[in-house]
Amino acid sequence: MSDGKKNAQTGHAYVDAILHSRSTNPEYFDHYAGLAPGTKICLDGGSEERMLALYDRLQRDNISSVLIYDEGHVEPPDFDGSRTLTALGVGPILPSEAPGYLKKLRLWPNLREGPDMK
Repeated sequence: MSDGKKNAQTGHAYVDAILHSRSTNPEYFDHYAGLAPGTKICLDGGSEERMLALYDRLQRDNISSVLIYDEGHVEPPDFDGSRTLTALGVGPILPSEAPGYLKKLRLWPNLREGPDMK
């Protein structure tokens, strides 16, 4: 996935998770909205199978979360226009209330270093 595509998909996950929390967890939505801009963390959810398992676990734990699918966009070699799970948006959530299985995920790898970014 290109860097631009990664950024777009994580942006969708941040925004959709926050908007989803407006109805599922209004207290957290209000608290987060008051922080402007608030903290955002991007973790590596791994494969589609792993993201779906995380989503199921988050749902069982009543933690607001959304699945982000890309569809209709072509970007070889990873995207042929088919519906593809690209991200899992979680929260907002207080760090002290984040379950251990989320805390064990690694940060999303840094974007490639370009010649002018060293």
